[in-house]
Amino acid sequence: MLKRFSLLIVTGFFVIAFAFTSHALNKDVYINYHFLRGYLELYQGDFSDAAKDLWAVFPYVREVEFYRELVDVLVYTGSYKQAEEVLKRAIRLYPKVKEFYFKLFDVYTIEGNKRGALKIMKLIQSKFKNTKTSLKKIILMYIKSGKYKEAHKRLTDYVRRYKNDPAGYYLLAEVCVKLKNEQCAKENAKRAIELAPGRFRYLVFLASLYEREGKFLEAVKLYKKLPKTPLVFYVIANDYYMAGDLEDSKIYYEKAFLKSGRIDYLEKLMFVLVSLEDYDSIIKLAKSYPKLISESDRLKLFYGIALSNKGMCKKALKVFSAINPRVTFYDEVLINECQCLCRFGKFDEVRDALKKVGKLKAYLFVISQFCMKQKKYSEAVKLFQDAMKVAKNNKDRSVVYFYEADLYYTNLKNREKAIELLKRSIELNPENAEALNYLGYLYIDEDIDIKKGMELVKRALKIKKDNPYYLDSLGWGYYKLKNYKEAELYLKKAIQRYGKSDRKAKIVSLEHLLQLYQTEKLKDKAESVARELLKLDPNNKRAKEFLNGK
Repeated sequence: MLKRFSLLIVTGFFVIAFAFTSHALNKDVYINYHFLRGYLELYQGDFSDAAKDLWAVFPYVREVEFYRELVDVLVYTGSYKQAEEVLKRAIRLYPKVKEFYFKLFDVYTIEGNKRGALKIMKLIQSKFKNTKTSLKKIILMYIKSGKYKEAHKRLTDYVRRYKNDPAGYYLLAEVCVKLKNEQCAKENAKRAIELAPGRFRYLVFLASLYEREGKFLEAVKLYKKLPKTPLVFYVIANDYYMAGDLEDSKIYYEKAFLKSGRIDYLEKLMFVLVSLEDYDSIIKLAKSYPKLISESDRLKLFYGIALSNKGMCKKALKVFSAINPRVTFYDEVLINECQCLCRFGKFDEVRDALKKVGKLKAYLFVISQFCMKQKKYSEAVKLFQDAMKVAKNNKDRSVVYFYEADLYYTNLKNREKAIELLKRSIELNPENAEALNYLGYLYIDEDIDIKKGMELVKRALKIKKDNPYYLDSLGWGYYKLKNYKEAELYLKKAIQRYGKSDRKAKIVSLEHLLQLYQTEKLKDKAESVARELLKLDPNNKRAKEFLNGK
């Protein structure tokens, strides 16, 4: 609106002034004074004083452009009652100028005058019902007044009449969202894009609908049609991340950062690199952008994590020590310092650091990521004892027993102790689906009690429906019971439901399916699975043995 004022004044000031003086040649000098002064104030951007001066002379002026400008100034300054009065007079003087009707509707809507808005809407419908523009503006008035059902009805008729107007479909899609009809919104947004494929607004709108449904890869396809700006790259990276595709997420965060140099984009990139355990890339970035690293405590944390995982612990501890202890994520700094302390055998310092954090998750993270990887199993057992002291309730204690059971089964090869701990975990929290599945799979895989194991897995699936890990366990149980049809069904379900980040688990399920097909002597299906295995794991021993010996 501000640009419009200045342009109109430059081109039309003297025309309007002349028109006025032709109407008011013999009027009081007072009128001329306020009129000219009002436009001068308008030109200088002093809208408050301009509104006062122009309002003072509006009863004496009969120029359409004057009324348009005066209404805009009054609305801009919040003088809605005066704007309403001007518009009513303008409609009496110029009954064929649609703009005044629509402006009056807007003023009524701002004021919350529903009765006035509906009255003017009916007037517009009766006067201008047959034009395309009028129909659309009437629909917009219904939308502005929150009458979405009526707007939907009229828009449906509108797009039937004007089948090639993308704006109509887009408006209908927006109304469908208001009515919580996502399918309707998607269908009409797609139609709008078909008619106007270059409209960025339509693409972003449909992408947002896909994001709300969790269909992030569908959203990515649309975002890729937008101009290649850092922000677009960043949005694409976010959606890849939400879809569990860390590799593509990394690529687009990197593009966003390299094109913009923004520190927050670098933070996102390094976060994903930590998740991918691509520590070499983090160290390389830190060397290339030392100034940015020095400016961000979060980047220092990621850099320190990379250094510690590459065995450069002295340097890592130095980086960690440079982080402000007041940052909200300082617990993460202490936790990651523990990796280097573990390497140096400073186990008492590890325990002190974890006591400062005082959180169960911190203990479990240090045990799984550092103690277990460095094969410090006796230290891990002590940390489980410390973790139990931090546990606040039975649910927490159940989690501790679950992870401790994994240590005994996987690393210490003590099956009986693992079973005992898993039973304790389930007793404390019968809804611990992970413990139910773990114990169930153990019973199945170790041929201890296959049917009981399957009962436990089914309990887990009732708690977490369609969890691929649990589906694999159930499929493996059916295989053990020689129910190959059900086994194939559940193993395939598991494979379909794994995300890209579940690569190792997917390999296990594919190996199970390969074994099933070998047992059934279904060579073609077995070969297909073996080749899929090699795509995920080029050195997979089981797949190679099958293909070489088939």
